[in-house]
Amino acid sequence: MSTTTLKSNHIFSYLKPEEIDFLSSYATTEEYKAGAIVYRKGQPASRAYVLLEGEVLLRVPSQTGQDLIVEQASSGTMIGASVLLGETYMVTAQCLTDCKIMSIGKTPLERIVEANPQMGLVIEKYLAEMYYQRSIDLMHKLEALIREGPSKTGWERRPVAIA
Repeated sequence: MSTTTLKSNHIFSYLKPEEIDFLSSYATTEEYKAGAIVYRKGQPASRAYVLLEGEVLLRVPSQTGQDLIVEQASSGTMIGASVLLGETYMVTAQCLTDCKIMSIGKTPLERIVEANPQMGLVIEKYLAEMYYQRSIDLMHKLEALIREGPSKTGWERRPVAIA
């Protein structure tokens, strides 16, 4: 993974050159086809992802077939942040378009955060803003669900393509 790619992403912009080099040596980039699953809700969280190209749908699948759409992520968005917060992914990430996605393992990411408190603060702020916005969006969807029913709220019956 190129150090320029990492440095250009806001969340990594505070890293020192040697930290970028360290992280770059552990980062990989993969291409996914539209419909591919990047990770599933409940799967052990082992990597964080940065969407370089394309769009990814973050959703909470349900047994009834009605998925709750959490976010439609685009280029520059970090997904899979559960790797820093818990043991498993909290949503399923599915590519809406062909995507190019960089991923970084949990251990090297934790080592960088421990070694660079500024980076830790940047990531914490990013995660706080992201989860705050998601909670507001979900609250609005729930309010609409109560008022209007599932067909107009982002609760949808969707066939899930298995990649």
